[in-house]
Amino acid sequence: MKKHLYIFLMISISCSVPKDTEEKNRSSNLTMSTEKMAMKVVGQLKLQANPTMRFGTNSISTFLHNGEEIISYLDSDSQKIITFDSDSGELLDQITLEIEGPNGVGNIGYVSAHYHHSPDSIFLFNRQTSPLYLINGKGEIIKKYTVTDYSGSTNFPVPNSSTMSPIHIWNNFLLLSCGIQNYEEDFTGYPSLLKLDLKNGKIDYLTTLPEIYSKAFWGAYFKYDPSIALNLGKNKVIISYPVDHQVYEIDLINGVEEKHIIKSDFIQEIIPYQDDPAFFTSRNPNERDEKENVHAFSTSEYRGLIYDHWRNIFYRIAILRPSRDKVLAGDKKFSFSIITFNENFEKVGESPFTTNTHDPSSIFLTRKGLAIFRKDLYLQNEDLFVFDLFNPISIGEDSEK
Repeated sequence: MKKHLYIFLMISISCSVPKDTEEKNRSSNLTMSTEKMAMKVVGQLKLQANPTMRFGTNSISTFLHNGEEIISYLDSDSQKIITFDSDSGELLDQITLEIEGPNGVGNIGYVSAHYHHSPDSIFLFNRQTSPLYLINGKGEIIKKYTVTDYSGSTNFPVPNSSTMSPIHIWNNFLLLSCGIQNYEEDFTGYPSLLKLDLKNGKIDYLTTLPEIYSKAFWGAYFKYDPSIALNLGKNKVIISYPVDHQVYEIDLINGVEEKHIIKSDFIQEIIPYQDDPAFFTSRNPNERDEKENVHAFSTSEYRGLIYDHWRNIFYRIAILRPSRDKVLAGDKKFSFSIITFNENFEKVGESPFTTNTHDPSSIFLTRKGLAIFRKDLYLQNEDLFVFDLFNPISIGEDSEK
């Protein structure tokens, strides 16, 4: 029964990879002679799940306590935050999140996210009901913040934090990427990055959706969901949008914004669903648009951005979709790649992956490497959550070993 939840979560973004796409990615990778680095497995992380746990989460984070790295796993199924020792994989603690009462945070569902700052300081955003909570190690609410509003017709930005766009803390502020609640004919000035003052609860928006979103209609809501990464040492936040080959670098001190092209070799032109940005106003909102669905699952996009402060490198995740004909035939299987670029925004490599083995929705950073969930091993043994640990390795260095 445990695997049923995981299979459901994977279906929501599609799963596996068609053989012809996999072979195309493999052959393309062989031509990357100018690239300097490739992602290589340097070890494995094995989390020892309890008998009742099923893998299904939107949020995994890490923190250091007394020099030891702790992995924090938001278990939506059991409504708990579960911590593991990063070295041994041993289950350390389980924090129950109450649904109702004085410490009730509501039903968190499968789209909520958290940031485990320290043993007694945890930020939890309930995307289903919209509040953001600061809770302690006992699950008690310390403070409650309002970061969006689902009531009324106002189209407030909605934090879309996940493992591929984690919540970040900078000084006394939380940083959260934001998606949309509703479509608009013109997204000029629509916020995409939220800064929450933890002292007074005030909200500021640091940047807005790029012009590309006001020039066309991109279809499915997830095509509007950005991802963010924080370079704490340089006080810079970087934001990536699904349909934009550029990433945007924002100076948190002076607000200066610069853009850099960080393009996947496997994605050529990203085509919108409709050229008219107001297209959505002409259709019946009560009817399912099958053509939009086909477009969503046959058009590749960027989905995820992580800064590796242990190795001073960025990872941009690209979702590589199958052809329109395959989707029409019922095959939504996709692959993905991880683009590596340095702090000077120079692309140094891109490594393709098959979702036969790895799950791009379950990627997070540890000090030993970038952890990517092994879906194939979970289907063989549901009592272990296994992650391959990857480091960007110099291609020349790798060939000498």
